[in-house]
Amino acid sequence: MSLVEVKDLSIGFGDHTVVHQMSLSITPGQRVGVVGESGSGKSLTALSIIDLLPESANTTGEIIRNVPAGESLRGKHIGMVFQEPMTALNPLMRVGDQIREALELHLPDIDFTARVSELIAEVDLPASVAKRYPHELSGGQRQRIGLAIALAGEPELLIADEPTSALDMITQAQIVALIKRVCDTHNMALLFISHDLGAVAALCEHVHVLEKGKCVESGSIETVLKAPQEAYTQRLIAAARPTRRRLKTREIGAPLLELDGISKRFKLPGPFWAQKAYVQALNDISLTIRESECVGLVGPSGCGKTTLSRIIAGLQTAQRGTIAFDQHTYGRKLGEMPHAARRELSMVFQDPFGSFDPRLNMAQSLYEPLYLMPELGHAERQERVHMALERVGLTPDMLGRHPHAFSGGQRQRLAIARALVLRPKLVVLDEPVSALDVSIRGDVLELLADLRENFGIAYLFVSHDLDVVRAVADRVLVMDKGEIVEQGDVDTVFDAPKARITQQLLGARLGV
Repeated sequence: MSLVEVKDLSIGFGDHTVVHQMSLSITPGQRVGVVGESGSGKSLTALSIIDLLPESANTTGEIIRNVPAGESLRGKHIGMVFQEPMTALNPLMRVGDQIREALELHLPDIDFTARVSELIAEVDLPASVAKRYPHELSGGQRQRIGLAIALAGEPELLIADEPTSALDMITQAQIVALIKRVCDTHNMALLFISHDLGAVAALCEHVHVLEKGKCVESGSIETVLKAPQEAYTQRLIAAARPTRRRLKTREIGAPLLELDGISKRFKLPGPFWAQKAYVQALNDISLTIRESECVGLVGPSGCGKTTLSRIIAGLQTAQRGTIAFDQHTYGRKLGEMPHAARRELSMVFQDPFGSFDPRLNMAQSLYEPLYLMPELGHAERQERVHMALERVGLTPDMLGRHPHAFSGGQRQRLAIARALVLRPKLVVLDEPVSALDVSIRGDVLELLADLRENFGIAYLFVSHDLDVVRAVADRVLVMDKGEIVEQGDVDTVFDAPKARITQQLLGARLGV
């Protein structure tokens, strides 16, 4: 008997159909993958199974769930790990209280404190995490908390929507192994939605391939991923390893960005009467990025990559050290980054949903950076915005929508478009392609390479995907525990890694 059976499901909004006659079946203990490009209908299919589609959605077809009458569907029988854990978790509640809340809904007659501790331990986190808020955790830790909440009701089916998309290689492999372990331990079925073919191959037994809302191929992992029949599946597999992109006509120029001795520490939470404890996020970081150069920055989750990126962008301050960018110096005081420097430096943030104002539509968000360039007329601004959209594979008719109306991959492309409208000298890219499927990822990397070639834009490319870094970067910096532990030419570092963390990152890659 199937836990869930979807028969000829179609989902539309107004006159636009986004999922076309989708069918799938999940039996107890079975692990099923759904892959496809951003916007292909993967997440909508999952949301329909747990009755979380927006009210504006129109559906036809049938979804049969093996759930006793009168019992809760969500949480009790089907748990879900959402694509963006920072937005799925309540920012005003400690994560331990959020796990307890899920327990109270579905298992009222247990020792809640003990069970919260058990769930936190089951997802390989220390007990102290229970007292922290979501913003105090790394991306991998938040994803584990999301999994703990999904497990609270002891469901028969777990739906995981892109649970590894923004994680470093080591943490990604750990999450995949963790999901596999909890499914085996609880004899739980899995619906795994991802654009990461390596993760799907490592976890699933059966896979469905979606293209523009239609299932174009399905079957066992061995059949579909090892011997694909459809051209679209073949393209996805071929795009899993990005092609190499280097400067052809333009040469790397003079130093553009120079960091000297940047250090940053954060105060750990605790009662006001206790002695203050600190964590050293960055320790004496020095680096140089030259004109037109692409420097990769890799390291495990929580090593300080994002903190360093935000300090460079003038969004955080350093306790020690200075930053020299394009003849401007800053870094020690918030807001001291010169206005002229802000025109020449843009940033793409790791969380595309959180980086957009939900009250603004995309036109307002993409035109906003151009206020730094008052000399541009309306026609020039419009041309820049439309060109940026076109280059990331989107169309101007999307400008009237708000952030919630886009998929995670589409929001990431919009974030890249917003960073590029100024045509800056340096772009700090914090996981710019982590939420993109492999085919769109290739298009975005090609776009970044073209802009570098044509306009001389330099990049600090922060990523957990070592294959992507190898494809785009000239040099690579490897960070661990707030320090740069290895650096050099990208081929030299990846072919003969000296630092232990580099070896671990390379050894943790999931391949098709």
